[in-house]
Amino acid sequence: MAKSIVDFLIELDTNSQLMEAYKQDPVATATKYGLSDEDLKLIKDQNWDEVKKRFDDESKVTRVVHY
Repeated sequence: MAKSIVDFLIELDTNSQLMEAYKQDPVATATKYGLSDEDLKLIKDQNWDEVKKRFDDESKVTRVVHY
């Protein structure tokens, strides 16, 4: 199963090594994590409104994500 951008951002919030790699090169880190081309485009374009919509669509507890 492919990992989603929601999974990636949750992992960023809990994994300091992943966060440091993301700060250095967000797109390469997301690519290595295994995100789809569609999700990678959201990061490349810094389309945070769409990312927020995906979190809102999740039926999970609200989480604080720092990116």
